[in-house]
Amino acid sequence: MAAPTAEQKAEAAKAAADQKAAEQQAEAAAAKAAQDKAEADRQAQERAEAAQAAAATEAARVAAAEEAATVLQVIGPVAVLPLVAGGERYVYRGTPVGEGFTAEGVAHAVSVGLVGIPKNPSKK
Repeated sequence: MAAPTAEQKAEAAKAAADQKAAEQQAEAAAAKAAQDKAEADRQAQERAEAAQAAAATEAARVAAAEEAATVLQVIGPVAVLPLVAGGERYVYRGTPVGEGFTAEGVAHAVSVGLVGIPKNPSKK
């Protein structure tokens, strides 16, 4: 068997260098893919947490709205209600009417239709 020529040695060295470069590129691509996957997982986790927070906020809003729908509220544009402590207060549509107002004043506002339990258009 003949000794390899300089040309053959150069080709073998180039092939080895090319193979090493290809391996390094493959390792770099694998590292980049792992980094991209980790970033995508982090973003998915953030989206899931944001969706949970939004759902909790919406549930709290709905619960508050349902509670408000069972309490006396001003249903007219505005009502002037007498205060237990004396004087009177302007209360506007949607304002809950509770303690602090005289029973007679609230009863009068209910009788003339300014105060009541609001109707929920989704429940008929």
